[in-house]
Amino acid sequence: MQTETDARRSLRVPAPHSFKLSIVLVGVLLLFSNEAVLASDAIPDEILRVFENKCAYAGCHVGSAPAADLSLSEESAFDALVNQPSLDFPNIPLVKPGAPLKSYLMMKMVGTSGIKGRRMPIEEPLQKTELRAIAAWIKSLGSNGSQTPAPRQKYAATFPGFSSATLQTTETLARGSFLYRIAHRWLGKVDSGFDQFFGLDAGAHLLTQFAFPLRDNLTLSVGRSGTNATFGFETKWRLFREKTDGSVPFSATLFGGVDWLTLKALPDPQNPGQNLSRSSGERFQWYGQFILAKKLSQRFAVQLSPGFLVNGNVTVVNEEPIITLGLIGRMALSKKLAVFVEGAPILSGSSGALPVGGSTNVNGRPVVYDSFTLGLEHHLGGHVFHLYITNSLGLTTAQVMSGGNLSFSDGDFRLGFNIYRSLGLP
Repeated sequence: MQTETDARRSLRVPAPHSFKLSIVLVGVLLLFSNEAVLASDAIPDEILRVFENKCAYAGCHVGSAPAADLSLSEESAFDALVNQPSLDFPNIPLVKPGAPLKSYLMMKMVGTSGIKGRRMPIEEPLQKTELRAIAAWIKSLGSNGSQTPAPRQKYAATFPGFSSATLQTTETLARGSFLYRIAHRWLGKVDSGFDQFFGLDAGAHLLTQFAFPLRDNLTLSVGRSGTNATFGFETKWRLFREKTDGSVPFSATLFGGVDWLTLKALPDPQNPGQNLSRSSGERFQWYGQFILAKKLSQRFAVQLSPGFLVNGNVTVVNEEPIITLGLIGRMALSKKLAVFVEGAPILSGSSGALPVGGSTNVNGRPVVYDSFTLGLEHHLGGHVFHLYITNSLGLTTAQVMSGGNLSFSDGDFRLGFNIYRSLGLP
């Protein structure tokens, strides 16, 4: 049931003749539909099962950020559908009581020529028996105005993804789902030339991550980065979420975690010539952020993530904590495509920072640059893909808070990408 944007189509409401196919197909369905009287104040179980199996699964029409802002879970489907405007054509209701032919829900499920995007559900169209049952339910509602539900409370879709290139967003996972993420960062610089294929021949750093919800607003994640054989353990607790009516003006999330560097050959800064034991406290990097996000308009969204990192440099002891101000800016180009910038300026503690790959030597002294990333984001349902350029090799939050070793202003950067998918638990 997810809506897609087709930029080539006009934004006007389709003329009546564009729905002829809908009238014919739905009319045939109604001829054979079950005429039994259905409850008008609820959705029958057989239809709820259709929604659950075909529509209301992770990454689609369920959870705190459902596709097209339309949740088809049992507790919200009725209020979200009946007499509610469709996102594509606000003057056409998703479900018009007593009128399946004039309900955009049926038009999308049948796949008429007048709809925007593709027929829904994308992966598996509904069977005729399922369509008949939904048409019969809509017909049974009648046209009684007293059945009009109160307008559903909508949340602002500030950031559709669980993360940006590296920094976490305010979003959490819905119960009954999990997330799998792969992050990839090429080691070579883009200006290394054709012989190194612009840095792609130099190998890459990888991060694999799994995330699981404890509640809709509380998510745990576990990841593994090849850099120093690092395991990361993180948690996100969303405090509240921005609402479109202005009653909640922004989203806020608490985020924290620890990176455990398990590489055996990690030198002990207090005992030269020896390696740290794997249980040594010096191997653990602790960090936290308070994430604030705001949707400024239909196209623009921003996020601030003030945070701290303790023991950012495992090669020394007793260094000052690193204080950063994470920043994300996102501009939507369409419903599925956006450009974004991400940075993590170090406000204090830079003398103890150690970027992945080491600091840069400038005029005989080490220099650490603030992490900076510029990229493209493509998302469709639970799928999110990022392609970006960056001055940092860091993939975990602690690594990117430790800065970068390339000067972005001098045209030095690397290529990277993320890909992740929110899936339903088996």
